[in-house]
Amino acid sequence: MLFKTINNIELKLVRYFYRMSLQEVANELGISRQYLHKFETMQSIPNDEMLAKLAKIYNVRPDFFTLNKATVQEDQVHFRKLQRTKEMDKQALVSTAEYIDRLLDVIQMKLAGKVALPAINLPNLEEHNKNFNIEKPLDIERIAEYCREYWGLGHGPISNMTRLCENMGVIITLYGMHEGSMDIDALSVTLKRPIIISSTSKNNAFRLRFDLAHELGHLIFHEGIITGCRKTESQANHFAGAFLLPRAIMIKYFPSIFNGRSFNWANMSKFKMHFKVSKAAILYRAKQLSLLDDKQYRRGVIYLKNQGESRQEAEDKNLQLEQPELLENCITYLAEHENIYIEDIAKELKVTPQFLEDLVSMSFHNSLYSRNYRIKKLGLEIS
Repeated sequence: MLFKTINNIELKLVRYFYRMSLQEVANELGISRQYLHKFETMQSIPNDEMLAKLAKIYNVRPDFFTLNKATVQEDQVHFRKLQRTKEMDKQALVSTAEYIDRLLDVIQMKLAGKVALPAINLPNLEEHNKNFNIEKPLDIERIAEYCREYWGLGHGPISNMTRLCENMGVIITLYGMHEGSMDIDALSVTLKRPIIISSTSKNNAFRLRFDLAHELGHLIFHEGIITGCRKTESQANHFAGAFLLPRAIMIKYFPSIFNGRSFNWANMSKFKMHFKVSKAAILYRAKQLSLLDDKQYRRGVIYLKNQGESRQEAEDKNLQLEQPELLENCITYLAEHENIYIEDIAKELKVTPQFLEDLVSMSFHNSLYSRNYRIKKLGLEIS
């Protein structure tokens, strides 16, 4: 047998990444579910032929299963909508975070200090001697205001939440596999470099922006804390609303949307597009700030429901999803300036280029990121 030491954790991690059940993989291998389970629990060791089949299913190399990497721990991960989430969905995004972290290690090694990723610039509330208590709603408002001041954002709309997070040293990636079947909107992970993974399954730019602000709240508030309970989710939600819609702005402009008796939905739509926050979130923020009472808030919610906008609002199609740029820029630099291509990165990680496509939701096939493509299509001599 070629490989004597198989890491059963890798067998499970990569299966979770592809959101495949034991039965689905066993069917492709032509074995029983129970037999495959023995591989993943170290009761049995797959032979070389079986490893080759597994590698083909998962788009990795057979020696991938010999890796002995530490995996992400529970208190490092912050799930959005954790409590109602399927276990497979959670594990899929946790494994994605693990592989993104490994990819970052390789990219930084290949960059060799020639290009530096943005410095991690998340405010440490304790280090900055700020007397904040996240148990208090008013302090969450103050923290959101402090973050805007710390990053020099003023009180206006945040034009691009994805770019803001990346400029602060956070890696953003979109999980695009199995669109439409994911219950998780997003998760964040506190690792050497913070990572936020957002599912594209909802395909809603307004929701994506709120999710990023929500996860930013987790990264600032909840390091070393297991999240997912009602309290931590409420804290992150409150931060997101306060960060995207500062209370000073709401107090100034919301009277043009609601005059105490009726809503001006045209003005609501304009305000939504300007700040890139959903009407539902604006209504909830107004209630949070006592600009609407419970009865007025319910009137607004019922109106949206009657208009067929409880799930998808009329303006949602007018805003494109924000696209992460940091990872793509690094991969582009390596290809264009260092002659380091996606095949080289994949080899280092013991995976195939297809695996990396699945990981970062980018297309490397027939692109200038690919050594094979450049040689074939451009007739280049590449050493």
